[in-house]
Amino acid sequence: MFERYLADYRYFALFEDQRGMSDIGNAKGLYRSIGSHDEQKYVGHGVWTRSDGLSKTGDRNSYEDYREVSAAELERLRQVADDRGPAKHERRDGFEGGGFAVFRHEADMVDLRSAYAVVDELLPEHRYALSLASFERDSLAGIVALLAARRRAGQVDGHHYFAEFEKLDDVADIGRAHALIRCPSSGDGEWETCLHEGAWVQGKEPRDRVVLPVGRDDLERAIRGRETAEVRYFDVWHGLATKGGYYVHDLVRRTGSVDESPDGLGWRHTDVLGRLEPGWWVVEFSERHFRTARYVAAMTGRSRAFRGRAHDYQAVFRRGDDVYDLGNVLFLAKRLPNPYELEYELWTPDGWQPTSNLLLEYTTLPISEEEFQRLAASHPGEPRADDLGS
Repeated sequence: MFERYLADYRYFALFEDQRGMSDIGNAKGLYRSIGSHDEQKYVGHGVWTRSDGLSKTGDRNSYEDYREVSAAELERLRQVADDRGPAKHERRDGFEGGGFAVFRHEADMVDLRSAYAVVDELLPEHRYALSLASFERDSLAGIVALLAARRRAGQVDGHHYFAEFEKLDDVADIGRAHALIRCPSSGDGEWETCLHEGAWVQGKEPRDRVVLPVGRDDLERAIRGRETAEVRYFDVWHGLATKGGYYVHDLVRRTGSVDESPDGLGWRHTDVLGRLEPGWWVVEFSERHFRTARYVAAMTGRSRAFRGRAHDYQAVFRRGDDVYDLGNVLFLAKRLPNPYELEYELWTPDGWQPTSNLLLEYTTLPISEEEFQRLAASHPGEPRADDLGS
């Protein structure tokens, strides 16, 4: 239940196809991962290198597959790689400006993640160190903090606690956590999400999310961080209930003591967090994740509401602009009924004009006939060349 979130790494073997996966001797290589979107390949003699071998198995034309390995298989694959001869070490010429990775032993320096600390300045006791580039500092600091937390993790009053982060770079500072979750140390029971001290509601296992084990010393700070956050973001799932072929869930933005849910392009008051029913669960989001979820919900809701209309009108915005304020519309488009590819026409005072622009560099929002007419009247000019990025 929780063991995978306490282990230093998960180890995998990559195979050419699924047919030979039962025999570890058919493996093409050994890989490790500290969490989602992270992988390294073992090249021998303690050296691990960045890799995308596992992620590429998801490519459409790939037959390769991978599976987790046992401890015995792990040692066998290590030995196979070691027997190939000396590993090629990564050159670190010019890696500077991001502080230093500090190691306990010289032999550990072949694996950057074996560092026990990341520091700005070296002290006399820092006998073994490597300089870091600025782009790798935060990520390594997060990995070092995560590994240290996993190694010292223990249960607190019958539960294992975890702080959740948007990315590995943030893990070194528990103040950047956007959620606090827990599960029973017995391995039985549900995951729970913290609303505030003493109030835990059913949650979900944090698969594919970055979580840091939280011990007794940091637990109070983690709880206080959730209680004092200016804005919090939740996704409340009504179990497996469906409506119109979609699972029912409510997005909730909590500002102070006020809870609101998206309502069209605006907001409405909600009390859903105060009337949770058995079988419902709650996930707390980061601001960025919530923003994406709100946009997807708006796109889905509007697409369903406007289904079957004569024209597929789209309001077009610059990326990063507030799409819930139609005053930010850059220009108007109409998606053509081409089932094979994106194809648009742009609205101008002289009528609809074809365009080769697929609008991929913009954010679009479906709009109604009434919204189109109102926006068309307030946008008398044609889209400018710089509007189209040309």
